[in-house]
Amino acid sequence: MNDTLFQINNLSVILYAFHLCQDLTQEPGQLRQDADQLWQNCANLSEPLDIEELKSLPKEIQSYSTQTPTTSRHVKLLPRPLVVKESDPKVKVEPHQIDDTYALDLTLQYENVTVPTSKFSKLNPQGCLLASNIQASLGQTLILYVQQADNPQEDKKLADACVDAFLKTTEQQHPFFITSGQLFGSPIFEYDNLQEKHSEQCHILVCLDRHEKTLDLHKKTYLPFLTLLCCRSKILFAYHEARYCYRKTRRLYAKLEKEVQLFKKLPTDPEARLKRLKQKLTQIPPQMFEYGRYLRDIEDHKTAIATNTKNYDYWLGKICESSLQGDDLEFLENFLNQTCQQFQNQIQVDLNYLTPGQQLFEQMLGTIRGIVEIEQAQSDRALAKALREKEEAAEKREKQLEEIRLKEEKTAEEREKRLQLWIALVGTGLAVSSISSQTDAKPVKAILKQIYYPHQSFDCPKAGLNPCLLYSGVYVLFHVGVGAIAALVVGGCIWLISKIKIDN
Repeated sequence: MNDTLFQINNLSVILYAFHLCQDLTQEPGQLRQDADQLWQNCANLSEPLDIEELKSLPKEIQSYSTQTPTTSRHVKLLPRPLVVKESDPKVKVEPHQIDDTYALDLTLQYENVTVPTSKFSKLNPQGCLLASNIQASLGQTLILYVQQADNPQEDKKLADACVDAFLKTTEQQHPFFITSGQLFGSPIFEYDNLQEKHSEQCHILVCLDRHEKTLDLHKKTYLPFLTLLCCRSKILFAYHEARYCYRKTRRLYAKLEKEVQLFKKLPTDPEARLKRLKQKLTQIPPQMFEYGRYLRDIEDHKTAIATNTKNYDYWLGKICESSLQGDDLEFLENFLNQTCQQFQNQIQVDLNYLTPGQQLFEQMLGTIRGIVEIEQAQSDRALAKALREKEEAAEKREKQLEEIRLKEEKTAEEREKRLQLWIALVGTGLAVSSISSQTDAKPVKAILKQIYYPHQSFDCPKAGLNPCLLYSGVYVLFHVGVGAIAALVVGGCIWLISKIKIDN
């Protein structure tokens, strides 16, 4: 569009950026590690904007903050705005803390000069004021102020030309025209690229100053308007985080759903089934914990949206109190009545979908634990039975070996006794035979004479060879027989005595 069609006065750009400086995981009053990132990134604008004074901003804020305790919900982090009037454009910086959020108000202005709309590109060289460069964790809003003769037919074209010129030197995707309204007697146009991620957002308001009270009423409602935009950024941020958690939870839901399907296809072998179930008991709980944490975070973001929606409504009421007759604040009311309600409804739908899944997975985990306990108990009983049977078999085998050993010992003992008995009997027989042989031999001679040779003499050697031999043989047999009889008598006595002992 030809810049000569729109010559504008008192051109200015206001950057409202919001950065979280505290969170719920920290103690009250403790700041996040990246809390001062917003001030540092603002100081980095000194190079593209060629404003050396911006470099001192972080140190000045730190110096003043250490001397001023933050006890109220809204605190100015500098005693007065940092103003650089000698620069071109003029610069004003106001840092604030609103509850747990740092808020930056950076204003660049060409005052009392008529310029074409292309001058806006000088206020945003290389896109230095865009969200991708400022990196405010909660997002930001850019307001383009211009003064121009009353020409309602050209207002939309003028607003478009201002946005085009502001983004001319950047690769930023141009935001869409959302709606228009009237604030403090002047037309206002809203543009947004509707991105969830804070570093990709581009929210721009173009205000055409046409009423004598517009500037004064803006100053009067400075805090309500700043806080309202802060609430808006918090709501968008909370919704973006809730959607992030939802996507993560859906992935976990898909994984756990697969576990449910695999649960139906367990091995039939008890040992393999127990091993698989134990693996699930170690794999599923961390996923369940993460699933529950994401659900908790979604609930927290839902609460944050509800809280900031109420705050947005409150500060919108404060702005309405200062509005003029004929003002149209529908562009602000639509965010409250439509967008915020849509966010809350969507999050509730997500929770309605995901919460029963948590209950199902908890039941599955409980079922697995129960099966593992039963299977483990059965396995333990089977193992105990096997060990018991093994012990009994070992005891039985030991008993058999002991019986064999005792039997062998008994056999050896009996063999020893028999040997001793035989030795005793032989010894007794020999002893008796020896004693018997020392006695007189007349009975033998008498017997021989009586049986064989009544008239034969058996005196050797004169009796002759045959009688002597016969006599000697009979003599020996006689005494051996006496010894044998004695041995049998002794053996019978020993047997009788041992039997009596056994019976007793």
